[in-house]
Amino acid sequence: MFKIAVLACLLSTIISSVQGHGYVQEITAGGTKYTGYLPYTDPYMNPVPQRIVRKVPGNGNSILVSPHPFDPSTYLITGPVEDLTLIDVQCNGWSAGGSSYDTVPAPLVAKVAAGSQIALNWTLWPDSHEGPMITYMARAPSDITKWMPGKSAVWFKIAESGKGSDGKWAAADKLNANNGIYTFTIPKNLKAGQYIIRHEM
Repeated sequence: MFKIAVLACLLSTIISSVQGHGYVQEITAGGTKYTGYLPYTDPYMNPVPQRIVRKVPGNGNSILVSPHPFDPSTYLITGPVEDLTLIDVQCNGWSAGGSSYDTVPAPLVAKVAAGSQIALNWTLWPDSHEGPMITYMARAPSDITKWMPGKSAVWFKIAESGKGSDGKWAAADKLNANNGIYTFTIPKNLKAGQYIIRHEM
């Protein structure tokens, strides 16, 4: 068994010209169901629910990016990561212009056996948002609930799904045909430890 801050970095990332907006609302890992971070309700609950998923920064919420609180043009509505050269692509966030509005490590972890499956239940995904899905993992050197990957080359790919011979894309064709659920397998020879999972569309 190993522990993972499951989907601590669930991203809806722009790949090429594909724009994506969504989040994972539920995860099934090790036979247990976990509610994902719910960006439109969790921030307003008291107390804020503890999740195994990192907070989704923005995703519809406004962030003041300059000192003009009554000027709508000074607010950034965060969503997908558009510049793949930014560190934001690792765990979401917004660092354009030298500022940083990063997510923080998830407070909870899930215990999952190597070789088992994890199912991600995405929110409704628009048919027009087509492209591949790629899943990565990274091993934390210590407590995953306090670790940030930073700029280190720690990620390794464990799953990918693209355009099939039938011309259908993993996102959105196959994802929507499977009721928004994407399933992948944790490598069976994975060394025990604490890991973070990053899933991109």
